[in-house]
Amino acid sequence: MRGLHALGFGALSLLALAAAGCAPSRTVLTGPEGGRAEAFFAGQFTAVAFPVKASFSGVLVPFLRDAVPFVAGISALSAAEETVGLYDPMGRGVLFLANDGRRVEVSPGPAADLLGFREAQPLASGDISVARILSGGPGYPVSGGEAARNPDGGWSLADVRQTLHSDPGRRFLTRAEYRLPGMNVEVSYPDRDSAGPPPRLALSIRGARITLRRDQE
Repeated sequence: MRGLHALGFGALSLLALAAAGCAPSRTVLTGPEGGRAEAFFAGQFTAVAFPVKASFSGVLVPFLRDAVPFVAGISALSAAEETVGLYDPMGRGVLFLANDGRRVEVSPGPAADLLGFREAQPLASGDISVARILSGGPGYPVSGGEAARNPDGGWSLADVRQTLHSDPGRRFLTRAEYRLPGMNVEVSYPDRDSAGPPPRLALSIRGARITLRRDQE
């Protein structure tokens, strides 16, 4: 009987540990802290000032293809007038992106074969801003959503189009996920230590991985 009691106690202990392991990893926020979290992310959105002009160097690893080094540039007079160009190290255009605040159009350049890229249908992305994402801000306007406190103390805010995460000190964005028609885009800002434009970005799009390093202005 003593052995059975010990076995029963051990089983209960394992169940307790399992339950602890399944505890929620984030705390949904309501009340004043939830309002502060939403206001924080809304402030990150408005903090990006236009016009935006920047250049980057990076590496793109397409799905099941070799890594491709490239340089890139963005010019945006506003969130509805954004153009992005990707070029190979020799300066040949690989692909070009145009965003008018309603949809994103992608067209191939002379060196598009480096990525195996041909043509793509315009993406009904809505009012997303590529310039804001590259500048370290939310891509979509912030209005409502579910606010939460992450295990590291940082805040997150999620709605149907995006999920945003702050650093533990709640000073700036560290990563985000964007839900576009037919795809999800994950963005992170490694080594970011201030609210200014992040020095590095990492993106994941349909199995392709992109790393970007912002050039000194």
